[in-house]
Amino acid sequence: MVDDDQDYRVLIRHQLEALGYQVLESADGYSAFAILGQQYIPLIILDIVMPHIEGLEIIRRLRRKACPSKILAVSGAGKADEYLKIAGLLGADKTFEKTGPVSDLLAAVQGLIGRANAPREEMPAWSE
Repeated sequence: MVDDDQDYRVLIRHQLEALGYQVLESADGYSAFAILGQQYIPLIILDIVMPHIEGLEIIRRLRRKACPSKILAVSGAGKADEYLKIAGLLGADKTFEKTGPVSDLLAAVQGLIGRANAPREEMPAWSE
């Protein structure tokens, strides 16, 4: 999960871990790219408005290099609808407004990668 809002990261991490998912956290794009270079991540929950590297740029880079991870773009910014529409056009697999129910976000995660304990195909780490 890549989001500069620590409170939101903790909330979502706790909810996902309660369902059995393993969650890695990153507060910015720099550390997210470092994590992606070390291991395959099946799903990236990615905030759009962040310092240093914004989420739209992260999506653009990941898709340009054919990163196989699914991307769930989230935004709570004033122009969330506009940002999320652009995220979808750039290659996000799903979008979600942070003001929506957390249960909807959890359902989106399950829809994108399945249940937490389901067997998964191992994939190599990605590099930029």
